[in-house]
Formats: sequence, C-alpha cells, structure tokens
Amino acid sequence: HAACDELWSLVEPAARGSVLQEGASAPLLAVQNPDDHHPIVRAGLATQEDWVVMAPVGGRLVLAAACVCFPTRWVLATKIGKPMAAVHEHVAYYDEHLSLPVDSFFERLTVDRPMWRLNWNLMDDPTLFQPVAGSAASVPAVPADEVGDRIWLRIERQTLRRLPETGAIVFGIRIHQRPLSALATRPDELATLRTAIANLPPETFAYKSLGGFADALDTWIGARTTNVRAGPIRSACGWWIRCRGARRSRPPRRRCRDWQRGPWPGA
Repeated sequence: HAACDELWSLVEPAARGSVLQEGASAPLLAVQNPDDHHPIVRAGLATQEDWVVMAPVGGRLVLAAACVCFPTRWVLATKIGKPMAAVHEHVAYYDEHLSLPVDSFFERLTVDRPMWRLNWNLMDDPTLFQPVAGSAASVPAVPADEVGDRIWLRIERQTLRRLPETGAIVFGIRIHQRPLSALATRPDELATLRTAIANLPPETFAYKSLGGFADALDTWIGARTTNVRAGPIRSACGWWIRCRGARRSRPPRRRCRDWQRGPWPGA
C-alpha cells in the first residue's frame, strides 16, 4: 500500500485540472471522493494511463497492485502476485531471450532515469477493454477493401519508474489507437509495417493473433506500397528494451533495445 500511496503522491499534481472552481485555492481533481478509492485506483481514474506496481517480495519483483482498465488481451486477475516470468509466461520467446535481460534492466533502473517504450499490435476490434482475443468464429472475416476501416493499429506507450521512497517499480500503460486508414497516405510507414509483420517468428505472429486477417491485410498494404522500400525495423518481437548508460558484464543473447529515457507521464 505504501508504494501505491507514493505513486498517487506523484500522479495527483499532474492529474489536477487547469480550471479553478470559484473560491477554490487549487485546481480540481477529476476523481470524485478520492479518499473512497485505493490510491492506485485514484491514479487510474485521474489519468489516461493504466498503472501497475511491481514490488520486491522474497527477493524478487512481483505484480503487487494494479489498476488496468484497458488491457490488451491479458487478464489482471491471473497475473496479480506473480513474478515477471510468470506474468509474461504467454509472451513468445520471453523465457528464452527476454527474461534475464528484463530482470537485469529492472535491477539497474534508477530513480532519476524513468524509461519508456512503444509496443504495437494490430486488432480487428477497437474496444479499449480487451482482456481476451475474440473468437475467430464469432468475428466476421475482414475483406481486403475493408482493412483500412476495420483493422486498428493499437500502440501501448509504456513507462517505467523506480519510486524514490519505497523502491518499488511503477509501470504505466497508455493506449493510443487509429484505424489503418490513418496511414493510407503514408506508404513508407505501411511498407515498414508490412516488413515487420513478414519478419515475425511464427510464435510471435500467433501471439499477436494476426492470422485471421493477415492475407487481407497484406493485400491492402500491398496495393498502397507499390515500389516503396520499407524503413528499418526496430524490433521483430516487440519486447526489447534499451538500458542507456548501463554497464553489462556480458551481453545477453538478444539485447533489449526499445526502452528510451523520457519524461514521467504528466511531467
């Protein structure tokens, strides 16, 4: 609870509105009766981000508390209280290539270096609350000429910060999404996306649940990227991290590349 209180103490100033109520001495907070809610719920109600607190228990980090309103095909109730490896047990290649680098990254994370990364998915449903993937039998097939309106690029902007007082690690997740039609006039980006999909290992392709509309998607992108060369692909697995300035005694088999230094949400 102490880590959640500390999170709220950091989120509250950024979450307050900019309009003063008549006679009020401070900006309003977009949470009614905040004292009636657990502090991590207050943070979730007051900001666009979902929040997860990883706290040390028995010498390892576990998912100790969370307020997740917009999950991307994961269920919080099945993850709470588990260490990182168990939380990500269904992520393709996590055990083989990512578990040790991610654990090392968390150990090296310092209070003065909040980090961020972007994680992408393609979805055939724009619903923000998606704890599980829809059944293929219940989702109508997507014709190629409807891909632009029915397939959504869903981006998670993920942030990490170590809290200065409790030492817990706070994970923020903010969802941004647009229909693929938003990229229809940007053939370079579409070509890069097409190459990224083509380069996905089979396990990652299945994990992202792309099979139901992959052929239609490829046809739609191909019609808009004739003679366009794709840009560089940052990451095929979508889970690499960057630890700038951190020393490594031995590089992992696959280095984590996507974490960047950046501002805390609301800073």
